[in-house]
Amino acid sequence: MDKYIQIIMLFIVIGLGLYATKVCRQLWRQKKSAQQTQAALKQQRNESRLEHQQSIAVLIRCLLQKQVPVTEAAIRISGLAKMLDLDEDERKQYQAFDDLAFAASHIPILTDWKRLSSKERYKLTLERETIESQFKERIQDAVIAVDKMLN
Repeated sequence: MDKYIQIIMLFIVIGLGLYATKVCRQLWRQKKSAQQTQAALKQQRNESRLEHQQSIAVLIRCLLQKQVPVTEAAIRISGLAKMLDLDEDERKQYQAFDDLAFAASHIPILTDWKRLSSKERYKLTLERETIESQFKERIQDAVIAVDKMLN
């Protein structure tokens, strides 16, 4: 009878060992899959960050060449910069764009702008130009700083 108990115990130990091996393999696969997923997400974030930086660089060049209105560029740069994971010093470089975008946030855009009468558009255009002139130096400094940072 002792031999039967020993044989049964041996099968139990072998079965538990096989089960433990199976669980370890599953855990290893899950860990490897999680690492691959994490690496893919990191790569995707890096690519997204690069695209946002490239878009900001294009807007900066357009500003330098006066190809885009300052307020429009500030709104776009501010939005793109918020998508970047910036440290406090980098964030300060974009503050002028944020401030101008906020100051002009009440001015309608796109379809809302088209719905305005020409008299309202003229009035808001003058207001936008006044706001831009108040931010002119800060925006110029920010353009130079961000351009250096991106290049």
